[in-house]
Amino acid sequence: MKIWILTSEYNDYNQYGAYFIKAYKDKPTSEMLQEDIGRTADYCEHVLSGGGRIDYENGWFYLQEEEI
Repeated sequence: MKIWILTSEYNDYNQYGAYFIKAYKDKPTSEMLQEDIGRTADYCEHVLSGGGRIDYENGWFYLQEEEI
């Protein structure tokens, strides 16, 4: 069985590392991500393609499919 895991990371002095945000049974839609992370549709499309840092932002999200 596979699930989709949404995590966030921050570029901070203390280097937080990856934080679990939410798990999805099926790949989430852009609308679902907009509700869960409060970002624009364009940004959520970036997250749907895997996510990661854009330019010099201090926080970003990753979406990965994992086998459980």
